[in-house]
Amino acid sequence: MPDLPISLRPLEIAELEAFVELVASSYAEQRASAVDARTEDEQRNARSQIEAFLPQGLATPDHHIYSVLEGSAVVGHLWIGMTSADGFRSAFLYDIHLREDARGRGIGRRVMALAEEVARGLGARDIELHVFAQNAPARGLYESLGYRLTSLSMRKRLG
Repeated sequence: MPDLPISLRPLEIAELEAFVELVASSYAEQRASAVDARTEDEQRNARSQIEAFLPQGLATPDHHIYSVLEGSAVVGHLWIGMTSADGFRSAFLYDIHLREDARGRGIGRRVMALAEEVARGLGARDIELHVFAQNAPARGLYESLGYRLTSLSMRKRLG
């Protein structure tokens, strides 16, 4: 069976709450693991951060949130934000998420190509993202696509 087309469509208002919950949960789990914190605390913090980034919800300027479609089925989402500095526009990939059954099939690679296309269309000169160190599959994908390490945070528990 041939691969179904992968496309993006703007997230619908009815999908926003589930999107925020999924992003907060995913981020909280990864951050809690990375910094040895309680997932519940990290989830509250993540939700507050998301709400601060999106004060007008889907109408927040310079934030573009999409559902990822495989054929006509929603298999994930993509969140891109735009910034301007020194006369240049840059894109930041706030979140990319694929359902478990959509992983390991090359869809992430195809979504990243679409993300770069969207960023270029919005006038971005470059695109950045954050990935937790323990997320080896995502790091491997990004490195294979030409993303390079630009900073590194380290932590040591003191007690």
